[in-house]
Amino acid sequence: MPPPMIPPSNNDPVRQCNDPNPAVAVKSCTILIDARGSTPATRSRALANRGVAYLKTGQPDRAIADLDRAIMMDDKNSSALAARGSYYQALGDGARALQDYDQAVSANPKDPLTLIQRGNFFLLSGEPQKAIPDYDHAIALDPKNVVAYANRGEAYRVQSDDDRAIENFNEAIKLDPRFAAAYDDRGLALKDKGDFEHAIQDFDQALKLDAKGTAVYAHRASAYQAAGAYDLALGDLLQATKVDPGNPAIYTARGNIHLNRSDLDEAIEDYSHAIMINAAYADAYNNRGTAYARKGNYDRAIADYDQAIKLDPRSASAFSNRGLALLKTGETVRAIADFDKALAANPKDALSLYNRGVAKQRMGNSLAGEFDISNARLIDPAVGK
Repeated sequence: MPPPMIPPSNNDPVRQCNDPNPAVAVKSCTILIDARGSTPATRSRALANRGVAYLKTGQPDRAIADLDRAIMMDDKNSSALAARGSYYQALGDGARALQDYDQAVSANPKDPLTLIQRGNFFLLSGEPQKAIPDYDHAIALDPKNVVAYANRGEAYRVQSDDDRAIENFNEAIKLDPRFAAAYDDRGLALKDKGDFEHAIQDFDQALKLDAKGTAVYAHRASAYQAAGAYDLALGDLLQATKVDPGNPAIYTARGNIHLNRSDLDEAIEDYSHAIMINAAYADAYNNRGTAYARKGNYDRAIADYDQAIKLDPRSASAFSNRGLALLKTGETVRAIADFDKALAANPKDALSLYNRGVAKQRMGNSLAGEFDISNARLIDPAVGK
């Protein structure tokens, strides 16, 4: 029996090949792919859609096979290229992901979705300054694209340009007043500016729109914490653990509140729970180390800092914290080496600079020590007081 002829464009298989339900999409796209009269362009689009559907259902091998075939049939198929780029991005293969995103944009430079996807790649890769031009271009092509405004706002926010971030979040909310993520992100920008009252109002609205927003509970908790409302912060984090009990970041955030309140045993319990959930969670080791250090247990503190650095060798905080613990135990030379590494990662780290000065003075190098301490107080006049 020969494969079926391609149905007219207004029939179900064409429409349903784009269906958000992956099972419907796979079935309908397969009809188009197998249809005897399908053109290469039609097959390429159907393969791309089926590949995306396979990704949604956790079948990466089938997905990449379809996406490769789609691109082989039509190397200008921007949706297939972008989808394959997202596949490689999820695998951590940034080079191949960016190659596909670049090719997708080149194939269809007037597709705002492809520009947004490449912008997201840059944003998630820690290069927000490269993401912004892609969001700019997407907005120029589609001035009512809510996601482009929201993501551009986030790119500005992570660069501490909170005013421009808020402008973009405002526009996203104006276009879609029910876009919970935009309220959440604007709340973060307001919190960063120290406007805790309005930040909390935005987090409230985000939760009204999406009561299961685990991250929003944690974000509102951080605003409560910054405002000194520790009990309210703990309440939010308790709710977050109910919504998402397997998230180590929530227990780490709750541990941080206990740490700030000097409830050290409770802090250690929360950090340990976070580590039990994810043994590779560097922040939990780093912060548990600080709790142990405050209890005077420097050996356990240093062991936790060692693990945090092993997991995240670029953590200025972990080097700084280990340096201080080593300084407390009299290992001055090692302490200075750690402060050097912390300052290499963050030259404006006043505390590391101050502590290095103290360490140098203990080594008998009074002039160099005073130089570090003076420079630290130029950055933060309150450091060491």
